[in-house]
Amino acid sequence: MQTEDIFITSKINDEQKKEVAKLYYKAFTKKFTYLWFFTKNERKAINVLIHSLQYEYAFYAVHEDKILGFIGLNKKKEIFFPSRYKAFLKSFRLLNATWRYLGHVIYRLTKDRLDNETMYIDPIVVSSEARGKGIGTKLMNATFELTKQLNLKCLSLDVVDTNPQAKSLYEKLGFQVVKEVNTKIITKKAGFKKYYHMEKTKF
Repeated sequence: MQTEDIFITSKINDEQKKEVAKLYYKAFTKKFTYLWFFTKNERKAINVLIHSLQYEYAFYAVHEDKILGFIGLNKKKEIFFPSRYKAFLKSFRLLNATWRYLGHVIYRLTKDRLDNETMYIDPIVVSSEARGKGIGTKLMNATFELTKQLNLKCLSLDVVDTNPQAKSLYEKLGFQVVKEVNTKIITKKAGFKKYYHMEKTKF
């Protein structure tokens, strides 16, 4: 697989959407288990994702119709991964769906407060088989271009303390840490103790 054979797109088919949901779950299994959905049932978690994700708010790295990575983008009410009660009801019974949905709403409230001049990245994922191919940079560059086209002044993201390689990449791409948040009490089981909020304002 050559880097030049990987293309970036914002349009994918239904089968590729399922791939995205699976890739998302695999990349953040601990977070889905202990922080976002509170379930170890992979099938149910992926089913919620399939019916929740707004696939048009993302860029995808594709090679021979296979999804190798993606970047979700949030801008005001245009949210890649919103809280959808009906999606939870497709996987869980009423009571279990309700409290899981409410938990995710609380999580979303910490992420969605964006002004008209900011875009937020959540998430960026590259499959394990495709790492080291420059896919993350390709996805970021597409996002930078979109940010400029929309005349936005800021692009932001969060990265956890247990992912120093990603933080280093973001810094090389021009992001700077503007806030450090200690979350140990609620996120230890999810695999991290704090996260860095980073912003890029020059494009």
